[in-house]
Amino acid sequence: MARRRISILASTAVAFGALAVAPGVQADAAIGCGSGMVCIYPQTNYNGTPYVRRASDGSVNLADTVINDRTFSVRNNSSDAARIYRSHKYDGSHTCIQPGGSIGDLRSYSVGQWGSSMTIKDDSCG
Repeated sequence: MARRRISILASTAVAFGALAVAPGVQADAAIGCGSGMVCIYPQTNYNGTPYVRRASDGSVNLADTVINDRTFSVRNNSSDAARIYRSHKYDGSHTCIQPGGSIGDLRSYSVGQWGSSMTIKDDSCG
């Protein structure tokens, strides 16, 4: 009987330990690209250290940032549309990311990996 109690207690501890890890993992992911943020990654499939921008801060010229021409993937965790342009002047070839959307590999889109500016506006792609 004592062995059975120890076994049940050990199983319960393992189960609670697994539950304790899950929220931490989710919290770390949320910090990486939290609500209201647009995150541009220097590698495909959201890898590498992202360039993070609050949507409320609006447009940004990426030409003088480490992410310039290294826009391989993007997450838009905001309620606004984000447009990444090849030009640092917010015009020309671009890719629009819907609110709440993401693209794991921008190389097959018109902006490709060559993003040099980004607008964030309260509108929709289209």
